[in-house]
Formats: sequence, C-alpha cells, structure tokens
Amino acid sequence: MVEQPICVGLRSWSAGALGETVLYRAQRVGKKIAVGYFVYWSEERPWGANGLSYAVLPALATDAVYSHFLWLFPGIKDALYGPGDVEGVQVLYEEAADGSLSVVSGRADDGNHTPVSLSRADMLDNKGRIVVLSDVWSHQLGSLGAASFAESHQTPLKCYAKSALRPMTEVVARAFRLGNERDPHRGNPAWIEPGTPQHEVPAEQLAAGKARAQHH
Repeated sequence: MVEQPICVGLRSWSAGALGETVLYRAQRVGKKIAVGYFVYWSEERPWGANGLSYAVLPALATDAVYSHFLWLFPGIKDALYGPGDVEGVQVLYEEAADGSLSVVSGRADDGNHTPVSLSRADMLDNKGRIVVLSDVWSHQLGSLGAASFAESHQTPLKCYAKSALRPMTEVVARAFRLGNERDPHRGNPAWIEPGTPQHEVPAEQLAAGKARAQHH
C-alpha cells in the first residue's frame, strides 16, 4: 500500500504549505481495499488566485476572523477544528491474486464540502501515480481531471510514498481533532465508514470531468 505514490498539487496558487507526510487508514471491502488519505496543509487562508483575493475586502474579513483573529491570534477555525488544515481523499483499490493493487475509483470534497466521485482516469497518471489537486483556497481535493491537468500543465506536485505514508493513529486524530469514522470532524472523505460501498462515478460527472480536462 505504501508503495503506491499519491501526489498532491494545486490548479492555482493558494496559501499554505503541504506537510512532509500523509497519514492513511485502510479497510477491506470484499475483494477491494478502501484507503483514506489525510493531507496536511500548514494554514488555511483566503489568499491566492481566487475571487476572494481579487475582491480584497472579503479576503481581509475572512482572514481577520476565520483564519487569524485580528491577524495576530488564532482564528475561529483553529478554535473549532485545531491547527493547520487537514483535507481527505479516499481511494478504492482492487487487490489481485499476487497482492498488487489497482486503482478503481475515489472520492473527495469540492470547495463547498460537497462529495465528489473521482474516476480512475481522474486520478491515475501515465507514471502510475495517484494525482489529486485542489482548485480552492480551502484545499479540498475534489478537482476533476487532476492527473491529465497536472501532466499537461506541468503542475508542481508533492508526492508521498513509502516512509512518507504513515498509518493514522488515535493520538494524532485527537491532537488534530479529526474525529473518527462515525463522527468525522476534519478530512471527512478519508474516514471510511463500516461497510463502505464501491464508489460509483455518475455518468454525467464522468462526461463533465473529461470536458473540463480537455478544456484546461
């Protein structure tokens, strides 16, 4: 499982630096294995190539209250959810007889915290790496067509494999107020509910993802 690289990047710049490790939880679902990845960003601030920043005042107001109270103290986000920013993505693998894993599908959130189904084509690049991208300042990883976009735009990626992928522990979950499978607080798509079904990507979303990747 840790041999499968997962790479994270941005379609456009936003504040915050990626952590040095990605934590994961795994659960077998029949002949498949669901793996939830927790991705850490150093901060969550409304600055970047987005509408809030271009308008200036909305970004200033958000930054002054949500991210950093009066720009000097921890903001509402830290008080409610804990330090940094943690986003999640879940990948469903099929296990072959020899123990090798093949990507089937995935799921993440969009900028409105709405669940997004990801296809194998959305995530898997020509090097066999899983690629997930964010297109919002709050770092949710549900951007469709990530693998093809990253390849065609030479998007900078931070990739994690082997020692950079580590199992999630209860100690870390408590420290970052992540919650648990039955009561997720942060990185929600990465939490695997008992009896998780296979991820099915709606046909209309597949078509939209392909169109978006070609457009960009």
